[in-house]
Amino acid sequence: MRTVLVNWLVQVHEFLDLHEETLYLAVYLMNSYMKVHKIQTLFLQLLAVSCLFIACKMEEKLIPQPADLCFMMEDAFSKKELLKMEKKVLYRLRFELQYIQPLHFLRLLSITGKCPENVEYLAMYFMELTLLEADGAMIEPALLASSALSLAQMVFQESGILSPDPGGHVPLYSYSDADLILPRQLMGRAALRARSDSKSSWKKYSRGQRHRVSTGPAMSSPKHLSRCIGLL
Repeated sequence: MRTVLVNWLVQVHEFLDLHEETLYLAVYLMNSYMKVHKIQTLFLQLLAVSCLFIACKMEEKLIPQPADLCFMMEDAFSKKELLKMEKKVLYRLRFELQYIQPLHFLRLLSITGKCPENVEYLAMYFMELTLLEADGAMIEPALLASSALSLAQMVFQESGILSPDPGGHVPLYSYSDADLILPRQLMGRAALRARSDSKSSWKKYSRGQRHRVSTGPAMSSPKHLSRCIGLL
């Protein structure tokens, strides 16, 4: 159920053309709320949109109107119910809304390692897939970014695609390769089943502005990714 919910939230996020950080914060708030308060399945969609609304207020310059968000839910919930859930989330989380963004670590690593855009976008794709995984919430942001970028580099190398500047060695903070194995396996397995379980992210990263990394040559054969995460 959680996978379906986050998958739908990715669609809403892209339709509204929101910042990437907004999606990560929304999922973080949703996870945090569900840790401290049980919620009926009927209200999960309302919770997700309420968390997205809060995240927009933290990350966006232009905030979607409550009526627009209700429309995204096919008016299953009213504006009043949306605002009530927003207050409930803020109360339960005690207004502790700060979140260390893995995207910030990824951008820092990419700049430091002089990685080409296609490698960075593939790493972003891998990271976004972890939002659909319950275990993904347990990975600290810097480790998540390091694992995603190293896996993206490995996939491009395994597929034999060499960019003019492959980026060379990327510093991975204090993490050893052993630290990166489990997060890379989580991302890799998620990517291998992405066309079915995580269709929204797969479609999102199949578009030209994101270098079509989810469908490009590096990801065209499951063997490349499987070798990188030790399945072959």
